[in-house]
Amino acid sequence: MLLGGIEVALLELSKSLTRLGHEVTIINGASNGAAEFHIEDVKVKTIDLAGTMRRTWDPANLRFARQVAFPFAALAAELSGFDIYHGHFYTSGVAANVLARKYRGAAVNTIHGSYYDIWRYIEPPIISSMYRLTERTLAPMLARMSKMQIHTGGYFARRVIKWGAPPDKVVTIHNGFDPHVFKPGIAASDLVGDRTILFTARRLVEKNGLEYLISAMPDIVAQYDAELVIAGDGPHKQHLQKLVARHNLQNDVSFIGAVPHSKLPQLISASDIVVIPSLMEASSLFLIESMACKRPVVATNVGGIPEILNEGCGVLVSPRDTLAISQAINLLIADQGLRDEDRKSTRLN
Repeated sequence: MLLGGIEVALLELSKSLTRLGHEVTIINGASNGAAEFHIEDVKVKTIDLAGTMRRTWDPANLRFARQVAFPFAALAAELSGFDIYHGHFYTSGVAANVLARKYRGAAVNTIHGSYYDIWRYIEPPIISSMYRLTERTLAPMLARMSKMQIHTGGYFARRVIKWGAPPDKVVTIHNGFDPHVFKPGIAASDLVGDRTILFTARRLVEKNGLEYLISAMPDIVAQYDAELVIAGDGPHKQHLQKLVARHNLQNDVSFIGAVPHSKLPQLISASDIVVIPSLMEASSLFLIESMACKRPVVATNVGGIPEILNEGCGVLVSPRDTLAISQAINLLIADQGLRDEDRKSTRLN
């Protein structure tokens, strides 16, 4: 099963709740026909409304049209009998609140980070302004409506409180990981070789800053025998492949596509350095999992990343700064002792 970070966090939360004796059902928009099935003890129910979910399905990208259509599909479905309706992000948060009031349950809203500060970099000005206004309106509104609003990064929780959300309803809970799966000493994958392996697992979208990491590679490979391995898929893939060709990096950058989450421990363990060049992140699940595997990390100093990673655990760099990325990676490649110190100093909140 191919899952992104938010889907993994939601599924692992659901599994943990079932292990505590609770019954959990995940409501998801259908990609084919509506159906019901189980993942371990978690029930999954896929819903649709007049084909809107199927028509807006994109395995590599969560389309805006799908986000808008999902609440209508949820409200049209039979979803009574639950004690808690937990909506993730904005439109699902609205649906959860309406369903909770309809069926006399409690509503919880989780915000998995925010693009508020970077919309202007990834969308045209009019759309950027619209998205920023939407976030500024919906985030505090959902906090007031819900029993609790959970944030995976404290940076945005503090901002939503400034926007008028009740402080007693807003809590920060960083993403977690399974210490039985992500840990030091895991048998590495077949990526292991003579070259220094730089690894990142990202959706291939503009927000994740992979173009800056690729643009840093010429300076890195000019000094060291290094290879960048990128796991993931998304609408930005063609642009990134053209960038690789433009820099003549076809032998130095590999796209291995979307991989099952179960394969990540081996891929992380096979790497020498993990790189997270995002323009914005909350508490990145991939970052936490890499730290749990004791890999040295180079990551951008944005959003919730510095809440998790400090200078004793890796290297923080400015976003959209190709030179800073290459210098940090070259520093770690050159100094094995520093890489080992990062592994020993790993701190998990």
